[in-house]
Amino acid sequence: MKAKRLLAVVVTPLATVGLIGSMTFSSAGVADEPVAPAGVSGSTASTVGTKPQCAWSLDGVSSSVPLVSADSAKYSGEALPISGVNSGIDASVSGLDCSWYEYKKGASITISTGASPKFSINDATDTTMDFDLTAENPITLDIEHSCGPDFTADPSAIIGGLTVTANPFSITKGATNTTSTCTYAMTIGATVPANKSPKNAGTNYALVGPSLTTTLTLED
Repeated sequence: MKAKRLLAVVVTPLATVGLIGSMTFSSAGVADEPVAPAGVSGSTASTVGTKPQCAWSLDGVSSSVPLVSADSAKYSGEALPISGVNSGIDASVSGLDCSWYEYKKGASITISTGASPKFSINDATDTTMDFDLTAENPITLDIEHSCGPDFTADPSAIIGGLTVTANPFSITKGATNTTSTCTYAMTIGATVPANKSPKNAGTNYALVGPSLTTTLTLED
């Protein structure tokens, strides 16, 4: 009897081990719950071309305009008109296919000189052919133009006496567009007064006239 009881005690632990193995194998066959894939980030991009910024330009102003008499006539004591031409002056919006964006400006052309304009040979020992430009005997600016219709023009401006500036052309900011253009030719005229008596008669007097500065000013 004692031998049988000992065998029963030994067998019981073996059976328990077999049961545990069976339970572990069975739980491995259950499927996991599916999950959504992680979000995928993506970027956007674009290359945008821009038109160049519009701007005003002024071209064609000569640095020196010689004034001569018609047919090279010589002074003889009578009033002698003299004139010279600066052609091909152009004030325009520069740039092809440009845009003003927020910086659009109008423009004004001003021609100016210093106070008390005159013609002189700059020789203190001989001033017999020097003459002042006055309101009665000014420099005349006779202008022919092909400006756009939005320009305001004063084609007969003068400089002389107290008048030392002239404004032949202007265009407002509101009237300005991307193709605004003003092209003109300017005949500068003056008259050597009568009754002058040259100290060195028979010689050429190289008279130097006033400097005329042409300025394009931007207008808001």
